[in-house]
Amino acid sequence: MMLPVLARNAAGSALARLAGLRWAAAAASSREYSSLLTAEKHGPGGRSSVSGLVATVFGSNGFVGSYIVNELAKRGSQVVCPFRSTENEAMHLKQMGDLGQIVLLPELDIRDDEQIRRAISRSNVVINCVGMRLETMNWTFEDVHVDFPKRLAKIAAESGHVDRLIHFSDMGADANHKSKRMRTKALGDEAVREAFPSATIMRPGDIVGIEDHFYNYLIYQLTLTVFAPVVETGSNKIQPTYVLDVADAVASALKKPETAGQTYYLGGPEVLTLREVYDLLLKTLRIHRDDTVHLPAWLVKAMYKPMDAMRRKLPGLPMTSPMATDDYVEECLVDKVVPGGAKGYTDLEVVPQKVTDGLAIEPVRHSRVGGYRWGDMATVAKDVPESVRKYYNIKQ
Repeated sequence: MMLPVLARNAAGSALARLAGLRWAAAAASSREYSSLLTAEKHGPGGRSSVSGLVATVFGSNGFVGSYIVNELAKRGSQVVCPFRSTENEAMHLKQMGDLGQIVLLPELDIRDDEQIRRAISRSNVVINCVGMRLETMNWTFEDVHVDFPKRLAKIAAESGHVDRLIHFSDMGADANHKSKRMRTKALGDEAVREAFPSATIMRPGDIVGIEDHFYNYLIYQLTLTVFAPVVETGSNKIQPTYVLDVADAVASALKKPETAGQTYYLGGPEVLTLREVYDLLLKTLRIHRDDTVHLPAWLVKAMYKPMDAMRRKLPGLPMTSPMATDDYVEECLVDKVVPGGAKGYTDLEVVPQKVTDGLAIEPVRHSRVGGYRWGDMATVAKDVPESVRKYYNIKQ
């Protein structure tokens, strides 16, 4: 029986051996890799149980990946987490599962096929959450959205022990899209499907949550910049979704054999325009002065293009917004909603939450000027000295 815990050295640590003995004693199946769909559960339930699933989550340290790791681990699954950040930035993952159930693999290089093979060598499930919103001097959209998923799917198919592959894409993915990010997302989906036909592809809308890349960047525009440019009239339709629902969708898909080989569009219950999202944030943040400015697409692209070109030739810059690119402007010109007749949350038996109320909007409330419980600072701003208003970014 192979040890389900990956040790950083060839011999493996004593802790890994103990975990392997615990797993061997609990496993009822004679298969080297038991399946989540068939394995008998052991233990008292929850994170201290044995679900039979060993999952490698690429992008585990990212926004969505962290929630997926937590969802799988709390159900008694063992999760292998390759990452390329510092260990301090990944240590929060260790707390998501029982002792020995979260395995961190540092210094991941997604260009190295041997590292990919090692990361999935003892897993029966592989989940790819790797993606990018900005091209850099070292990585292009093709590198991350097409080349890596293609090689990952091929390696997983050749392994012989990966039962399920779940690949995260984007609701707006389209091979004919004018946005390079959306085009490469679609090409990556095709490459994954070709190499691993039974792969399950998830296409979520804009995902919101505490660490999201949607609400947070819009808040940044509304509170810390001179003005917030809105492309055209802001009438493009989007269907945002809550991150906890996305994690539930993954867990649900792994329980249902019929989800293999299918594509699911994960959109929340509300279809909003971008203008409505800005208005929602202004109201929630209690900002009375609307700093949004509607501009034609060509002007916004002309404004962003030089900065975007310079950024791709320089190391990572602080406070760089993925919304401040000419590629994102192209995204804003096309609706991003669940297509009619497409499979989605309903087919996965998940009831998605609204993103305009409840827990989904709670992180925005904590960004209110003056604090969560302070009240409406805008009404008293006239009585606050200008030096104080500038320091606390209080807008009248």
